Amino acid sequence: MVPFGCPNHPVAPQPVRRHSTRSCTALPKWKQPLDRTLQAHQCHEAPMSDVAPIDRSSTSDRVAAEVRRLIWTGELTAGERLNQDELAARFGVSRIPVREALIALAHAGVISMAPHRGAFVEPVTAEAVADIYELYARVDGFAIAKAVERGAELDQLIIEFRAAGSATSNDELFESVITARRHLHLLGGSPRFDAVARGLVGLVPGNFFDEVMGAGAVARQRLPLVAAALEDGRIDDAVAHYATMLRGQAGLVVTSLRANGALTEPEDA
Repeated sequence: MVPFGCPNHPVAPQPVRRHSTRSCTALPKWKQPLDRTLQAHQCHEAPMSDVAPIDRSSTSDRVAAEVRRLIWTGELTAGERLNQDELAARFGVSRIPVREALIALAHAGVISMAPHRGAFVEPVTAEAVADIYELYARVDGFAIAKAVERGAELDQLIIEFRAAGSATSNDELFESVITARRHLHLLGGSPRFDAVARGLVGLVPGNFFDEVMGAGAVARQRLPLVAAALEDGRIDDAVAHYATMLRGQAGLVVTSLRANGALTEPEDA
């Protein structure tokens, strides 16, 4: 599986595999128009995402978000062919945003595209999930270290991490971590770094903490520890607590994918 990453990164050549010939025609739950089915979804979400709500995104972003949702729920399975004309008809959009969405998903490693053969859903393995969450941890850990190195004012970031840790609902927690992560990237990054961070896409659609059971508890436990370590100047501890949180969430994502029937097990790969 190609690592999920920056959309500007070229898609690595894919080995020739035998794909399922089942297309996206038979999707029993996929009945509503695009604007209705996507109203509650967001694009490019990650466990601590920094993106705008779906109603501000482009049509291609919305199509991509819906395809990710169908993969997450197991309605689209590994090896399944994605027909652009069928997708366009079902979403009630033109073929152009569908193609743009598929190209973006191919760059992210969620699907693969082959000339004269089409687009196919890539397998989602436990190893791939662990890798992407490790990448999240390293990118944001780098941002924390750079923010301290540059003498950035961390008081507001500390407040935001604490607010996330004390959130009483999943909606409040989700919004808090979006705010904190956006601020973290502003403090510790550069325009190029921010572009890389925004290019990371997640498997989980909508509110991460609603979709992944137990992920909220992990965040509420670890984010106050991150805040306390930053306040005390224990930067290595802050980075370590942050990484521990994401690794714990990675395991919960795997559990959710398996429950949805969306995880490719080693014997199926």
